[in-house]
Amino acid sequence: MSSNPACPCKDYECKFNPINHDKGCNLCVEDSVKTGEIPKCFFMALKENVNDVTDWSFKAFANLVLNSEKK
Repeated sequence: MSSNPACPCKDYECKFNPINHDKGCNLCVEDSVKTGEIPKCFFMALKENVNDVTDWSFKAFANLVLNSEKK
């Protein structure tokens, strides 16, 4: 449903979701970098359900990567 076929985000109410503008992933990535976070799609690549994620920081993502390698 996204204007960018690589975007797995289903938060269609998010103003940065590519379905809501014509700038692809740029707005999402720019906002994430500005706030010191990793875009949601990176987390979604490692975790099917991200509803319980509250920390989108680089450290939280690194911990997710490390924990996913142990499985």
